[in-house]
Amino acid sequence: MKAQGLEEEKRTYNQERKVKNGLLNQLNTILKSNIDSIRDLEEFLQKIVEASANVVYAHSSKLVLFNERKMKGPSSLIEQEKISRTSNSINIPLILRGLDHPMGYIEVESRIDGKPFDLRDEVSLLMMGRQATLKIENDLFYREIYENMIEVLKSMVNIIESRDPYIHCHSSRVTNYALKIAEELDLSVQEMDIMRLACLLHDIGKIGIPDSILIKKGNLTPEEWDIIQTHSLIGENIVKPLGFLSKEGQIIRTHHECYDGSGYPDGLRGEEIPLSARIIAVADSYDAMTMERPYRTAKTPVQTMNEIEKLQSVKYDPYVVKAFRRCFDRQL
Repeated sequence: MKAQGLEEEKRTYNQERKVKNGLLNQLNTILKSNIDSIRDLEEFLQKIVEASANVVYAHSSKLVLFNERKMKGPSSLIEQEKISRTSNSINIPLILRGLDHPMGYIEVESRIDGKPFDLRDEVSLLMMGRQATLKIENDLFYREIYENMIEVLKSMVNIIESRDPYIHCHSSRVTNYALKIAEELDLSVQEMDIMRLACLLHDIGKIGIPDSILIKKGNLTPEEWDIIQTHSLIGENIVKPLGFLSKEGQIIRTHHECYDGSGYPDGLRGEEIPLSARIIAVADSYDAMTMERPYRTAKTPVQTMNEIEKLQSVKYDPYVVKAFRRCFDRQL
């Protein structure tokens, strides 16, 4: 009988351990998700609420968010910013640094086994709530840094374009054309977000090119052309320290590669070139050819489209060119 009891206890322990490990894996997955919008935040909090009920084997849980009116009203939870626990429920406040009051609380009710909530349940939920708020704080802080850095980089692009009136708003137009192609090719939202930023920054390396070359009114010498070609490498090096722009940096580096391998800086060919870079190559050329330059007149949109089609499989990816032709016939 004693051996049977030990065996039963062991099975119960292993089963509980398996459940707890599953809950930890679930929580880790939730905490690794990205919070980039209000919708993401709402989904994240809802998952935390569901996980909270599972952690303490509760029947139900819900999220209560305070609005401004509730924050000003009398509430022991708001005033004390402490956990509220009864035998049948636990309320965990969600406290973010910088806010005068909790943003709300997680309310968990009724253990499935009918037992009252104890201190261990309280600590477990307190840790869940703190992990949730730390995640939100970190993502908001990261987002603020990210947006500030992007604004700095965009300002650098504006400086470049202000040096040469012939390329004013060039990056914005290239972005517009490239996104139309991307939509035609059914790229994912994430791929389009990466390409959008890479488009805006694709010429950022030109900030390192002397004005005597960048805005020269005549043809460039071979030596000057070699210097111009360094702008894609300079651009990659500008964004490289920002680890979150690694994919954009790769696109900036490769947007002057040619489909037949004759481009720069690495002589990549075909699908060795990132698809976003192949798209930008077409959009960049279209805008450049349709804009007036000191050393040549602008081509018409039809002439430019025909020129791009002649160079497919040489300079441009035929797959991208065909998509751009469809966009051109329909919209441009």
